[in-house]
Amino acid sequence: MPEKYAEGAGSADRWPHGTLLAELAGSPEAAKTLLSLGTPRLYEPGEILLAEGLHETFVLLLLSGVTKVTAVTENGDIALLAVRLGGDLVGEFAAFDNRPRSATVTAASAVAARRIGQQDFLGCLDRWPATALAVSRMLVRKNRWSVRRRGDFSGCPVATRVARVLVDLVEDYGQPSRGHVLIGPRLTQAEIAGLVGAKERRVHHVLGALAGQGVIRVGYSRVTVLSPAGLRHAARLTEPDD
Repeated sequence: MPEKYAEGAGSADRWPHGTLLAELAGSPEAAKTLLSLGTPRLYEPGEILLAEGLHETFVLLLLSGVTKVTAVTENGDIALLAVRLGGDLVGEFAAFDNRPRSATVTAASAVAARRIGQQDFLGCLDRWPATALAVSRMLVRKNRWSVRRRGDFSGCPVATRVARVLVDLVEDYGQPSRGHVLIGPRLTQAEIAGLVGAKERRVHHVLGALAGQGVIRVGYSRVTVLSPAGLRHAARLTEPDD
């Protein structure tokens, strides 16, 4: 395990808010154990980490980078289901039920991860209740997001897709900052473009328009949401569920 990950394993600010490893900040030994499992892997932008339909049971603990989770809808379109980044876990569904992969995970930027075999992963959950609880909470969040958002992107214009990605990031990784909400992961405009399947210049235009409306503030690889209600309006979403 790279030394920098071992040193930061139990640090709340080492991993983005809302990720599995951030959940384990209060259990540093459990986090270190999880980070010690498996073998390191590197993925290039656009490379597939997990493919929908394949029979595999290993999990990937993401250490850095951004990935997008997609699935084929009933009408054959590709739906963006989620964004996952360093500190998150992907592939755990198949590790639990031995069924084919339910979604495809693709690198939206360079990604570093640890590939952990099924037995090592499940054994870690048995030995470390804190890890098992953190994974359970993560699964609940993923299920809520998947149920709510599956198919959202079918036929949506680029502006709506960008706004919805930002809403997703706020809900899972948002950090209060001086009365506003800072989106935890650092995302370049090229990475956001990769997540929504659009040209970077189009995303640049959309972000500029949202900034001009006072909805967001765009900094160096950071987006701060000034008006969550305005962002949800741009995303054509109703108010969040209770």
